[in-house]
Amino acid sequence: MSEVVTKQQKRKPARVQLDPATVNAAGKPEQTGQVFNIWYGKWTGGEYNGKAALTHSKYKCHVDKDSGYTKADKYSIPGSVNRDKFICVYFARGLCCNGKNCDYLHRLPTDMDFFPTTVDCFGREKFASYRDDMAGVGSFNSVNRTLYVGRINSMSGNIELKINKAFSEYGEIERMRAIKDKRIAFVTYKLESQAQFAKEAMHGQSLDENNENEALNIRWSNEDPDPKSQKRKREEIEKTSLETAKKLLKMITERSQEQNRIDAGVIEDAHDDSSQLAQITYHEQEEITEGDVPEEDSEKSNHIQIFDEESIRILKRYCEERLKRGLVTQGEYHIPEITMQKMVSGYNSDDDE
Repeated sequence: MSEVVTKQQKRKPARVQLDPATVNAAGKPEQTGQVFNIWYGKWTGGEYNGKAALTHSKYKCHVDKDSGYTKADKYSIPGSVNRDKFICVYFARGLCCNGKNCDYLHRLPTDMDFFPTTVDCFGREKFASYRDDMAGVGSFNSVNRTLYVGRINSMSGNIELKINKAFSEYGEIERMRAIKDKRIAFVTYKLESQAQFAKEAMHGQSLDENNENEALNIRWSNEDPDPKSQKRKREEIEKTSLETAKKLLKMITERSQEQNRIDAGVIEDAHDDSSQLAQITYHEQEEITEGDVPEEDSEKSNHIQIFDEESIRILKRYCEERLKRGLVTQGEYHIPEITMQKMVSGYNSDDDE
């Protein structure tokens, strides 16, 4: 337990990316509409309807330097399951003024973050279809992990290496393709949530640090109509979901074994320890003003229970049904990939099973 505490106490507070004193009306982009939307950072309505020329962003998120714990991390342990905390969109853009006092997470999304299919990793609502220009939050009718990268100034040299270096800071890249004659590229991430993060983080940025003459135009990529490409996409999504499901089931097994030892009186209640540990992690690293952090019930902490009781009941019933049909032998429960995909990611399938 002492080793875990030592590891947890090394966590640093989230850095203030932008001094609040410098934020004022003059910091808004040039007016191109009637109403300024602070959520999307743009003007809407009016003659130009917010379509101002894309310029190089003044701010950028540096994950290693800017990441850290915030109020949203009060009852969480790194690597635990997250169901109800979202990533800070301003952190992704490199201009969050709140730092450790932010109510959102200041880190990259991981495969242990389970966001509803109707919202993105920032908690913004998706729509049934994409915008005509493929910008915006995206669609809840499909899983899109591929970004379109336009307005690349120069394709000289090893452009593939340069693009990979710039975009890999925001997640694990599965593949990348550069089309030199059109000066565009397509970047596919392993996780959709990381593609959502990178879309915000790299929009208006440059492949070379501080190159103000370049402002990348990041959009969602249209789906490749090629059947082979669609099949590969489904297989990749299912593979990722299966890996996550195996990870979760392993954690369930470890929790169960830990609980058995608790019931047998071998060790003290680990849940209480985890809750206390999370609070020690947050409060002892840096002084937080009293009243800044809302009181919560530690028993409701999302790292205590990985699946809710209903999910576990359905999983057990499914395994028993397969055993009854003779599809598996006793003690050899096999969960098909598509079933894991449905359970973990909410992926829709016409498969009757």
